[in-house]
This record gives sequence, C-alpha cells and structure tokens, in this order.
Amino acid sequence: MKTTLLAISMLFLICGSMPQNGFAGVARYYFRNRANLPSDSLSLTCLNMRSLPLIFKKGYTLIYSREVPGIIEIVNVKGKIIWSHQSKEAGFKVVRFTTQGTLLCLVGAKENDPGYGNTILELSLRGDTLMILKKGQRGFKEVIHHDILLNNKNEIVALTSEDRIYDLSGIGGTVKDTVRGDGIIVMNRRGQQLWKWTIFDVLNPLQDKNIIKNKKDWVHTNSISFDSDDNYLVSFYNLGQVWKINAKSGQVMWKFGKGGDFQLPFLSIFQQSHAAHINQKHWLMVFDNGADIKRSRTLAFQLNPVSKKATLMLETWLPPSLYSERMGSSYLINDTTLLTCSANKKTVVLTNIKGNFLWELHSSKIASYRAEFISGDRLTPGLYRQPSMAKTTINN
Repeated sequence: MKTTLLAISMLFLICGSMPQNGFAGVARYYFRNRANLPSDSLSLTCLNMRSLPLIFKKGYTLIYSREVPGIIEIVNVKGKIIWSHQSKEAGFKVVRFTTQGTLLCLVGAKENDPGYGNTILELSLRGDTLMILKKGQRGFKEVIHHDILLNNKNEIVALTSEDRIYDLSGIGGTVKDTVRGDGIIVMNRRGQQLWKWTIFDVLNPLQDKNIIKNKKDWVHTNSISFDSDDNYLVSFYNLGQVWKINAKSGQVMWKFGKGGDFQLPFLSIFQQSHAAHINQKHWLMVFDNGADIKRSRTLAFQLNPVSKKATLMLETWLPPSLYSERMGSSYLINDTTLLTCSANKKTVVLTNIKGNFLWELHSSKIASYRAEFISGDRLTPGLYRQPSMAKTTINN
C-alpha cells in the first residue's frame, strides 16, 4: 500500500496536480524589508503588509535555535527582534509560550542529541529564571526529548526516552539487543515524578517487522499536546500516527493515521508528521513532513470518535523549495491563514488556506523546531514590565 501511495503521489507531482500557489514565478515582485534586521540573521519578505490579518499584524512569532549557542527570538510582523535570550553553551531544543506568559524550555548541551535535553528552564519575559531543573538532581531522572509543556495544574509534561533489552537474534539482531522507546512523564516543579507512561506497556517491539531498522529510535515520538478533554495527543513520526492517550489511566483511546482506527481519504494518509494538535476549530491538525514524496503540507481533520470517520477539512501544500524532511509545524492564525515553519529551510511563512504566499521570515542561522504564534494581548503585558531589551546569557 505504501508503494502504491508513493507512486500516486509522485504522479501528482510530475503532472502538477498538487497546488503550486505561493512562491514560484512571483518572487520578483516581493518587497524585502531589512530594517532593524541583522544582515546575517533574519530577512523578511512581504508583498503587502496591509493585506495581512489584523491579529497577525498585532502579534509575534517565536523561533529558537536547537544548536549551540542557543538563542530564543520573538519577532514582530516587520521582522524586528523585540525580545531575545541566549545561551553560550547549550541549545533550546523546544520552547513553549505558556498560558502564564512565560517561556518553558528544554535545554541541551553539545553532547546531547539534536532533540534531547538535560535541563528544564522557565523564563519570564523580564529574563528572570522562574524554574531550573537539571537531569540527575532531585527526582528528575528521565531522558527528555522533543517536547515539553505545562498542564492545567502547572505541572511539567514531557516526552521521555527509555532503553530496554530484547532478544532480536531470531530476526537478524543479537540476543541482548537494545530497543529505544518513548514515553510520557509528569513532574511537579521540584522535579518529582507524578505519573509515567511508556510505549513498551502497549506495544511489543518483537511484533514490529521494522524493529531491526528502527531499534535505535523505535517510534520517534516528536510532539505532545492536549485534546479538548485534557487527554494527550502524541505524534509518532516512524509510525505515521497520532495517538490519543488517557492522561490518568494511560489507555490508548484511539490511533489516527496509517493503519489506525479511523477511515480517512486515501490521499490524505500522512507518512510522517509533527506538531499534532487540536486547533481553534476543533480539528486535529498536523504538519505532514512528506518525507516519502519530498513535499510537505498541512492537514486538518474533523474526527468522529463514534463512527471512526475522519473528514479532511484542510490541505495546504508548501512549494517543493520549502520541503522539510524533519521538524516543522503549522498553526491556524484565523479562519483564512496559517503560519507554517519549514524547519529544514530555516523559513517561517504565513499563507492563506490555498497556500498562497503572504509573509515570509527567513533566518540564516536558526532552524527552529517549530514557529509559534503569540497574539499581542498575550505578550504585551510581559514586555511592558521588562526593564530592557538587552540580550541575556545563561550558562548550563
């Protein structure tokens, strides 16, 4: 089935049936504004600022660098950096703007894998350190990677990694082979573990025909978010699925995607995805990397958990030049526009639903894991209290 899907998708690419709106053929008309931008850092491209949605013009975009030295930047609609924070010795693997108006960060040093961190850091917009937890201290013993957020009890929810030994000798491995799986952990602000879930409790790696290939990173969990009932939505890159997991019992409530519990249109089956979440229209939205066809898109579905049918509500393609094999995100700004991060191309774009270009922010340095939109009413109060816009540095 995967071969058939790949063949059909490639045929669409060759025949031009996939939308090509946006960048090709019209780039020469774009107005490039470099005012207040470091020439070697950010560049902004916009055809007409007046045509942008008011909410976007009054809001901000959050980007960050996972590489060392790490940097967090909050940028306004004109591309001006209005807040930043730097670390000389560590990268920001993921940064979340919380409901409390703070920045929750997973921080990792050079020796950490790209998406993995050893420090949880929470910053105020004044630059104050509100919380810092380091792996190995107190109850913080887990390996954390790819995502972190706060729940409605102000507790830390994060994705974890765990190694277990299996006998894979019968399928080409060794008698004592290591399989790396993923899980979820909930901790209080002192680092004490309150709840834990692991993929090993619900799946047997010996039943996975691809386990020899994927044993070093079996399912590759890359995002966690909350459904409207506060249960978890977790994205598995290697499985091509999003799972809903009960936040109390750990029960897998449903699986969505390739080979999952829902019926969905054949051409909307995604092979890989990032940033799975419920948007403001109550649709399940994912950034589909499209690694099999070398083309990325945004997908949103209306799910019926009773009939197990999924209705495709949104499909917006990025042009081939902005294909992102790994990382990336897409979020609705209003009913007609979405902000998409092509992480591998170090580019964030605002498009309409058809994929037509409205605004583009490109960095020569930052391949941000995601790009998060922050509305002006959420950010301004914190900035108003900030004594200065000077960059600060933390050493980990």
